[in-house]
Amino acid sequence: MGSWQWNTTNDDVTFSNNLYTIFEIDLNETLTFDTYLSFVHPEDKEIVDISIAKSMTDNLFHDLLHRIITTSGKIKTVQIFGEVISDNGGQVIEFMGTCQDVTEQRMAEIKFKGLLESAPDAMVIVTDQGKIQLINKQAEKLFGYPSAELVDKPVELLLPKRYTNSHSTHRELFFKLPKTRKMGEGKELYAITKKGIEIPIQISLSPLKTEEGLLVSAAIRDITIQKKAEKKILEANGGLEVLAHKLTTKNIQLADFVHITSHNLRAPVSNLNSLLDFYKDAETEDEKIILFEKFEKVINHLTTTLNTLIEALKTKEESSKKVEILTFSEILNKTKEILSCQILNTNTKITSDFTEIPNITYNSVYLESIFLNLVSNAIKYKSEDRAPEIFIKTTIENGVQKLKFKDNGLGINLERHGHKIFGLNKVFHRHPDAKGVGLFMTKVQIESMGGKISVKSKVDVGSTFSINFNQKNE
Repeated sequence: MGSWQWNTTNDDVTFSNNLYTIFEIDLNETLTFDTYLSFVHPEDKEIVDISIAKSMTDNLFHDLLHRIITTSGKIKTVQIFGEVISDNGGQVIEFMGTCQDVTEQRMAEIKFKGLLESAPDAMVIVTDQGKIQLINKQAEKLFGYPSAELVDKPVELLLPKRYTNSHSTHRELFFKLPKTRKMGEGKELYAITKKGIEIPIQISLSPLKTEEGLLVSAAIRDITIQKKAEKKILEANGGLEVLAHKLTTKNIQLADFVHITSHNLRAPVSNLNSLLDFYKDAETEDEKIILFEKFEKVINHLTTTLNTLIEALKTKEESSKKVEILTFSEILNKTKEILSCQILNTNTKITSDFTEIPNITYNSVYLESIFLNLVSNAIKYKSEDRAPEIFIKTTIENGVQKLKFKDNGLGINLERHGHKIFGLNKVFHRHPDAKGVGLFMTKVQIESMGGKISVKSKVDVGSTFSINFNQKNE
């Protein structure tokens, strides 16, 4: 560092010995202001002229940073500080100050800025007081501010208002225990642009030791694209979950359909086989005509059942539980016709009382299946000591529509089997046709329509199955 003095009235310039060394000038050389100007780098002469002229006008020296070319051709960077001396009339008569060779510092600064500009992320250098010292082009692009508008401004300018109160506390804690924090470490953060647009960001912080003190270097990354991608992934996952649920529902419905089909077709097919045996054993034409008429009815019911089930399979999920007004007596008559051979063969007596509720709005496939399952079970599990008697009744209890099937069959040991009575493939009697599907499907069908089924039973006395149709509204 050297000192200098310039008398503007006689253009006399004085350099200290160090300044002669910096400029590589002979100590015996006479100096003028033009001597100094001759060393100024051609590309910097304009800023020097402007600065000197402004200092003359303002009576205030404006610090200068510019390059010089020494006598040997070396390019150096010098930092000039000074003051202006005026006469009583305010006329500038002298400049004096210091000149320092800052070439190495400037080269280091240029190198540092080069590294800063080459960084892929927005970089913001901040003091312990939260003042912005330096930003790179990526930061200018990200936040929409030119560098000049941010230097010496509080870093909170780049944060949404909801963060400003707590940020100063976080900054103080960081400077008390400075350490590198990885990108994305910590809470989710947002920054705000000059236009007031919030953007999701990730930040990594690094302490930076300088001659002026400890600074913090913040690397800021815009993660808007990642956030959108995450949102799409979450939406896709949600869609997959919905799809998986639909597939699960479809699989359950398919299994439901398979069980209904196999169970509902087993009874009429079995009936046909029995009728065929009767037909073979018939001795008169009248007997054969009667049996053939029964053949015709069972086949018609079998065809109707098949067509109904096929239509149900084609129906979409939302309409698979299509309801209509059904008459209990008609459903019972259809059930009797389908099971006519079993009824005849076992002397089964079926009575009913549908006076309280003669009709119901329900799904026809399900109601026919419920009747067929419960009536066929009552016949299948009859007592060996007496003919089957089945009593079917509709009632309204506390506003709930109920349907009851009472039989005098083998009964079920509820203490032993009550917990699994409606389970799939659960059987409670040694019967060659027992599959453990009927009661399971009956329960599934009733509950899918919002109802509930329960049973009371006593071994060798009989069972009573009670159906609450509108359990959801009970």
